[in-house]
Amino acid sequence: RWIRNPNRCADEYLDGIEDFIAFARAHNPGATRIRCPCRRCNNTLWETTENVQFHLVRNGMIETYSTWTYHGEQLDIGSSSRATGVENVEPIVDPNEQVMDILNDAFPFASTSSIQEGEDDVPTSMGSADFEE
Repeated sequence: RWIRNPNRCADEYLDGIEDFIAFARAHNPGATRIRCPCRRCNNTLWETTENVQFHLVRNGMIETYSTWTYHGEQLDIGSSSRATGVENVEPIVDPNEQVMDILNDAFPFASTSSIQEGEDDVPTSMGSADFEE
């Protein structure tokens, strides 16, 4: 229930984060990093528990992540008539792809490659006149 609380400064939400971190530590003893379930990281990035706490306050937790399978909780298929459907899973968003999409939208005629036809794919050395130019 705390995951859906819109006030991420509320005691209920902050206590929920602490319970989540304690759960993750108990199920991953000795681990220095855990998957971050914030909306931005989407369980794809590994962070320290301190950073995970910060991300959860800043970004919020993925609201559909109610069974913490990436943090040691077992999926209880017997208590559910069906497994979680794909429509309930938030898409994995690559921040680098988002940046490239924004740049391509802003500069549609710019190319990501500076190589002209006939040029070799050899980097310019730092001491060359081309580099200085």
